[in-house]
This record gives sequence, C-alpha cells and structure tokens, in this order.
Amino acid sequence: MRRGWWIFAVVLAAVSCGTSGGRVEPGRDGGPDPDGGTVNDGGPDGGPDAGGPDGGPDGGVVDGGLPDGGQPDGGTGGFGSLSWTTLKDRPLGTSEGHGAVVNGKLYTFGGFDWSKACCTPWRFAYVYDPASDTWSRLADMPEGATHAGTATDGTDIYWAGGFVEDASRTFQVFGTVHAWRYRVATNTYEALPDLPDRRAAGTLDYLDGKLHFIGGLSFGQASDTNQHWVLDLAGGATAWTSAAPLPTPRNHLGSAVFGGKIYVIGGQHGHDEGLVTVPDVEIYDPATDTWTRGANMPRARSHITGSTFLFRDRILVIAGEIANGTSITEVSAYDPTRDSWSPLTDLPAKRFSGVAGPILEGVVYTTGDFQVTTYYGVPAD
Repeated sequence: MRRGWWIFAVVLAAVSCGTSGGRVEPGRDGGPDPDGGTVNDGGPDGGPDAGGPDGGPDGGVVDGGLPDGGQPDGGTGGFGSLSWTTLKDRPLGTSEGHGAVVNGKLYTFGGFDWSKACCTPWRFAYVYDPASDTWSRLADMPEGATHAGTATDGTDIYWAGGFVEDASRTFQVFGTVHAWRYRVATNTYEALPDLPDRRAAGTLDYLDGKLHFIGGLSFGQASDTNQHWVLDLAGGATAWTSAAPLPTPRNHLGSAVFGGKIYVIGGQHGHDEGLVTVPDVEIYDPATDTWTRGANMPRARSHITGSTFLFRDRILVIAGEIANGTSITEVSAYDPTRDSWSPLTDLPAKRFSGVAGPILEGVVYTTGDFQVTTYYGVPAD
C-alpha cells in the first residue's frame, strides 16, 4: 500500500502538490495558536516508528569514500564541475521540505506526507551525518509544514511561514504566521514571534543577528508578495519590523548571504498550472536598506528555496522547476564578485523542491520529487 500511495503522490506532486495541492480550507487560518512551549517528546506523528531519535538506518560507506576534512562551506577556490555519487537514502522521501547544515550535518524537516492523498504536511525530521553515512530521526516538529523559509545562524535552525497541517491532519492550510527555532543541541523547538501576516513559499535568511523573511505567497495563494520583514534576534526583538520591499514580488524563490548582503534568486509568479518562472536576481544591502539588480539566471526556475546556498564564495542553485510539473537537473553557480553565472555538472536526476547544502568538501542534495535518494557532489577540478 505504501508503494502505491508513493506513486500516487508523485503524480499529484507533478500536477499540483508541488505548489499548492488544491483547495483552501475556510476557517483554518494557521493563526497564532501554539503556546510557545518547548517540544521535545517527538509529538504525535501517526507515521513510522514513534518519535525521538532512533539512530536511523544502519550505517554504510559512501560510494568511493567521503573526504574527512575541510571547512563547512568547502573552503575557497574556483571549480568548473562536480563529481556526483550517492549517499545513504533518507528514510522517507518527500518534497517541499526544508533544512540547513549545522556542524557538518544536514538537518531536514517537514515536507509532504507521501503516505496520504495530496496534500498533507508532516512533522517528521531527520539529520544526516556524513561521518557514519547515516540518517537519524529527530523529535517531530510542533506542526507539519511545507513551503517554509529556512535559515541558520550556525548553531540553531529557524523557519517561518509555510503551508501547515490542518486541524484533522489530512490536508493543508495555505499560509501561516508561525515562526520557529530548532535548537540543535537539545533537539527541541521554540516558537518565535509571529510574522505580521500569513505567508508561504517565501525565503528566510540570517544576517548579523537578524532574520529576514522575504517575498512568498499571501494567504490562500491569492497573490505574490514583496514584503520584507526583519526579526532582530540578537536585540531580543518581540516583533518583526518592515524593511525595503523586494522589487519583484515572487514565490518559491531562492536566496543566500554573501559579503553582508542578501541575494534573492529566481522563483515564480503565480502557482500550479498558472505559474511563470522568473530569472531575476535582486540584492539587498542592509547598510542602506536598498535593493540592486544582479545578472539574471541563465534559465528561469523556481522551487529552489531549499537548494540555493553559498559554497566556495559562489551561490549554487541545484535543480528546480521550469514549468508546472517540469523539473530539471541543472546546477548553476553565481559569482557575486563578478556578477556572473556559470554551469556546473548536472544533478544525476531531475528534482524540484529538495534540500541541499555544503558538507565537508562538497555539497549534498536530498529528497525532492518525493524521492529518498541523497546525492553528494565534490568539485572535480
């Protein structure tokens, strides 16, 4: 049965779940109902083996062996290609999840539950450890979520907005004000101040002690948005404030921080069958609260929120979607100092809405398109 549901889910993802999944649930607004407490018991998950870390699947070795050194971002230096191998499969495949790399491990959260008809966000969270090539189960999220913006300060992981589970946990609510912190050291969750309005499919960045939530879809997927909200974590802020809006409203966009600026990349206008991908690159400077334009992507794409990140002083964008249900293998690198793009070796398979980041000497990409495969790419020159 689970295999049958998986096939069903993949088909639906290509048609509709990749962005929305269908109807809006009236009255289920994803409003500020959490109690702000700490969740550390795994929570009700209705899924495989009960919550809390279980050590994950038994180990194994990486194809060809993993390097054992290097900085978290892979160090510095130019390269023109990647050599791809596979790592241990993630225990559960999903799409539209989110995650980040902390202390050399890839933490992944949420996504769509492929064991149910489209579309239910789930609470599962897993961490990948390259030292042992294993995945381990984490405490379940406080609420199932997809389409969230995610960032890290190198110690903890943050996410905000998204499509969240409805009250029955059988469908989704198209936008939320909720924002959360995952404390890596204690495997616990904390509620952060709510966003000013309900959002999904925006992007989140951490820069100089502050979180920046940018763009995304308004509640119910009514429209693209350009709002830019800032939460001063270092200053102990209890509310988000407004900053200069994104010049080009869009959703399912990517972003990364380099040189004290936020680079917002690609995305789309609209959703599902009506989506139109965009190539725009826009750069935010917090010192002047202004935006400037960068060189457009070589090919417009969206569904790259979880697969856009800094690596060796360039911003990598892995795979994504060029039209509704049409995913690609392309890997592109943007050089902020030269304002130019260059192609890298394609991912071995087409994917959209996966989770990626820099680990050891290379980059890792997992899930997307409801798959479990985890790829590892190492600069080949």
